[in-house]
Amino acid sequence: MLRHKLGIFLGGVTAFALGCNAASAQLEKFIIQGAPAERILEKNAISIETAKAIAAVCNRLARERGSQASIAILDQFGLLVYFERMNGIRGTTQVDAAIRKAKTSLVTLQPSRDLNNRIQNGEFTDFHWGFWYDAFKTPGGLPIIVDKQLLGAIGVGGSGFDEACAYQALTEVIGPQPPLPPTLPPPGQRN
Repeated sequence: MLRHKLGIFLGGVTAFALGCNAASAQLEKFIIQGAPAERILEKNAISIETAKAIAAVCNRLARERGSQASIAILDQFGLLVYFERMNGIRGTTQVDAAIRKAKTSLVTLQPSRDLNNRIQNGEFTDFHWGFWYDAFKTPGGLPIIVDKQLLGAIGVGGSGFDEACAYQALTEVIGPQPPLPPTLPPPGQRN
């Protein structure tokens, strides 16, 4: 009986360990490894290759629609890993928007649209989040999460379909993403 229970326990531990290894293998495709990771003393830092791949998809999507975008990829600490400004993006507004949307997603661990929805529902005030966290409630920012580990965030500005661009880029490079929050109608237009 004890041998049977021990076998079940060890089987469960083995299955858990194999599951962790599979998750690590997925995570390892997107992070800095080896000497660069040792140099920065960080094991979950998004790699520049991953950041560039995500931005390249968003760039392609914008070009296919005859649009332009500014694309910011931040690490889990809010530092800029990669930034791309396509030709046709003008002024600081669209450039800053991409960075602020990514930072908003990093602070909230949610799409930047979620903050807008919560402000519209009266859960938060725009002033509080804007003043204290420099949050930008406009859609286009998404957290980058792999194997339940936060790697950073993406922010897209100026494309006219910022959130969809970021979402599709993450889906193509990282894999399936959680569903996006709904777009709420303005408070005066709700039932």
